[in-house]
Amino acid sequence: MSSKSSIRRQSAVFLVYVHQLPRWVPLVLLPALLIAGLALPGVPGAVALMLLALVVWFLFMASPTRNAAHRVIRFAVPLVLLAIGIAKLVS
Repeated sequence: MSSKSSIRRQSAVFLVYVHQLPRWVPLVLLPALLIAGLALPGVPGAVALMLLALVVWFLFMASPTRNAAHRVIRFAVPLVLLAIGIAKLVS
C-alpha cells in the first residue's frame, strides 16, 4: 500500500465525518476560521489559520484530481494559509 493511498483513505474518513454534519456547518465554519485567523492577532489567529489549512488539506486530498492546475492549487492554498499563520505567530 502506498503512502498516497493511505493519506487518501484517512482524508476520506474526515470527508465522511464532514458529510454527516449539517450542510450549514462547513459553510459557516470555514469562512469563520478564515476571518478569525486574519482578524485575531498573535497565537489565536495563527491557530485558526493553521486549523483552516489542515481542514482544507483534508478536503482537497479527498477530492479527485482533475488536472495539473488543480494539483498546484491543492498544494498552494494550505501552504499559503500555513505561511500566513506562521507569520502571525512569529510577529
